[in-house]
Amino acid sequence: MGTQEIGPFGAGTAADLADAARTAWFSASRTRPGPDASFEQPLPAVDWIDHVDTDPIRALELLVLGWYPAEDSPPDPDAPTDDVLALLPPPLAAFHRLARLRPALYRFNHPMLLHPQHVTRPDGARMVFAVENQGCSDWTIPWPPRGGPEDDDPPVWHTEGPYDYDNDDPDTHLQTEPLSRFLLQFTLKEASGLAPFSAWTDLMPVERLEPLRNFLRPIPLGPYMPDYGGHLFYAAPGLLAAIRADGTQADAVFAARHRETLAPLKTYTFPWRRFDA
Repeated sequence: MGTQEIGPFGAGTAADLADAARTAWFSASRTRPGPDASFEQPLPAVDWIDHVDTDPIRALELLVLGWYPAEDSPPDPDAPTDDVLALLPPPLAAFHRLARLRPALYRFNHPMLLHPQHVTRPDGARMVFAVENQGCSDWTIPWPPRGGPEDDDPPVWHTEGPYDYDNDDPDTHLQTEPLSRFLLQFTLKEASGLAPFSAWTDLMPVERLEPLRNFLRPIPLGPYMPDYGGHLFYAAPGLLAAIRADGTQADAVFAARHRETLAPLKTYTFPWRRFDA
């Protein structure tokens, strides 16, 4: 990969990026999920966690194939072609190939761009690969590749307000994980927005989370979005959890594909803001 590969990813203009975001949002709204098949499937297992440290893309694949049911839908006509995927870093290309099997990956609350975009910012050249759903921030990797060991699994930045016309130097925060592990974080966080059933609680004394350790398995990833407090992730069969704590207070989101998977959480008498069981 080299500088000549910038072309397929736009000219770095705001118009190119806006077009790419509109394409992603339109695709997400156009391709609706079919009837949910959760009750026809066994509880998603958690053995994918064993691969997180050694092969995070394999972990992502096992998580996604187990968590999201297959859909009988035609391929997204706007999805990137194999020629385009060949130019992307391997983790990002793998994510888009996986989305061909599980289109739910293109319905995330914060969409992945079907057409990543090259941009130039005060702190360097970047490729935008995902955007916040209101267009207030985005996630980027270095672009073009620098010819070093990070090319295959580059670092990820989150940038606040990059599209504000009066903001010449937007806030940019390096994320805790490289792209392969970040995509796993991103997918875990977004899963709660697409889960058929969920429960969440906030402003809870952090010590009340301790009993959850009896059945939740921690996922060995750094805090997701540390500039927003940093969620840590946990899982049990059929259940995903994103928990954020600041030392005294905590909030937790639980996502399930089967309603009954949430039922045992009732025994914890948390101050639930939502509880679907």
